[in-house]
Amino acid sequence: MKKKKVLHIFGIMNRGGAELRTLSTVPEMTSRKVTYDYLVLSGQKGVLDDSIKASGSVIHYCKLGPMFLSKYVKILRHNDYDVVHSHVSLVSGLMLLIAWMCGIKVRIAHFRSTHDVETPSIFRRLRDHILRFLLRRFATSIVGVSKATLDAFWHREWPHNTKFKVIYNGFPHVKFSQTPDFWQSVCAKPCHGPRILHVARMHEQKNQIFLMRVFCEYLKQASHATLVMVGKEDPAIKRELLHTIAEFGAEENVIFTGEQAEVLPFMLHADLMLFPSKWEGLPGAVMESARVGLRVLGSKIPPIEEVSEKLPCVQALPLEKTPKEWADQITRVLAEKPQTNTYRQAFIESEFQLENNVKQLFTLYAQ
Repeated sequence: MKKKKVLHIFGIMNRGGAELRTLSTVPEMTSRKVTYDYLVLSGQKGVLDDSIKASGSVIHYCKLGPMFLSKYVKILRHNDYDVVHSHVSLVSGLMLLIAWMCGIKVRIAHFRSTHDVETPSIFRRLRDHILRFLLRRFATSIVGVSKATLDAFWHREWPHNTKFKVIYNGFPHVKFSQTPDFWQSVCAKPCHGPRILHVARMHEQKNQIFLMRVFCEYLKQASHATLVMVGKEDPAIKRELLHTIAEFGAEENVIFTGEQAEVLPFMLHADLMLFPSKWEGLPGAVMESARVGLRVLGSKIPPIEEVSEKLPCVQALPLEKTPKEWADQITRVLAEKPQTNTYRQAFIESEFQLENNVKQLFTLYAQ
């Protein structure tokens, strides 16, 4: 097969699940003569930009605005792209219409979340109706990272249309090794067990305010427990978290590490991943935890339920339950002996392998 050039469209190249999972396919795709470039609709630099450019890829900064159309068309016409792969939800409809007008043969829309606006205005509903029409007409494939993602945006339509496909994110199979003094090396204060981990940026979606109340309730049952929060911080959310911590007198039990380039070491040395998200697509932190054999207690939302049916280390609890009920469930989970090797083997035998992801995407690119 001749070389294929793919243009991926994102908002910004920060350390998010969609961006990281896309980058993880680069080595395998390169061996198959597929190269990636990127277009970012925010027009802003992201934390991943330098490493992307160092690998030989081009990032086009193309901010949505009055000059967007002319810049986007120029990029498509002057770079000989074979594929446009858009990751910007329903707005992908517009991106793929323009790609079609510029003669791009393969046009893919990739849905990575179950969430849209909760109470859309009449204008928003009309806009979304038009964008869905454009996707039906101009996308050669519409991909979801989970069945739940396609259910959320396409309801009963997608199972009966071959244009729609579920392609689970993939993760490489690697050997893991633990470091005896890991917690002493990363924590400025004592980090006693049980060690409960949360890996996510601070955002309403990730439900950290509820999570902190759950942990403070759990401290009533395990006063020496530690909560380790890894991820990009939001000042307003962190202020509220610190207020809750002070209210419960839990200052010595909570550690904030900020954003970390490598999160697997934290997962390897933790006892539980706590993940009460309000919505997700295919939650990367849950998948990474399952990969290393770390038990997960997540919210009972469709994507996490979908994962829990396939991976035994993942449990789901309704968000309607009280913080006390969540704390009780943490106690029950941690009372059971972890079957780490069993959990890891289940992941290896699952659909969530990088080679599966690459093979399915390559099939779309080669159309």
